[in-house]
Amino acid sequence: MKKSLTLAAIAALATGSAAMAEPQTRTKTFDGPNASATKTTTVDREAGTIDRDRSATNKNNGNTASSTFNRTRTDTGAVVSGSQTGFRGQTRSFEGERVRNDNGSTFNGSATSRRSNTYGLYGERSRDGMGTRSQSQRVTNSAGETVLSRDRSVTRSRGNVSRSVERSRKPGFKPRRASRPR
Repeated sequence: MKKSLTLAAIAALATGSAAMAEPQTRTKTFDGPNASATKTTTVDREAGTIDRDRSATNKNNGNTASSTFNRTRTDTGAVVSGSQTGFRGQTRSFEGERVRNDNGSTFNGSATSRRSNTYGLYGERSRDGMGTRSQSQRVTNSAGETVLSRDRSVTRSRGNVSRSVERSRKPGFKPRRASRPR
């Protein structure tokens, strides 16, 4: 009896891992009185990809908002891209690459706003393994000027924790976070 249960368990694990190698797709839908929405996510662990598509429709006027996100794993990190189109038809997008190194990672990319402004994106993270870590983000405009920056560090030493955050923003630059269709 124990042998047959053990064989059944091994067989279940073997078929379960084969199913995990195939892309997994999940779709969520919402249908309310004023709006409907769909989110489809496909994850392929073997290929190292994630694709996410979202859309929402206003039932009162038929306007649609949508977004896409794609990530592909590379040997040194990941390549990401995405776009978002609002109910008024304006689109914004981004793309970039994250590269891991021995003690952190860097991110280089670009973004285009809904008003067709182009920005450069740069980020860096590092940690030393002794409790010190730092993060740095920069956004530059098409002229190469830094319009937004943020530096953050945490240092741990002898039971004490020291944190610092420095931010700067060019006057007149007011980035807005877009609402996501859910």
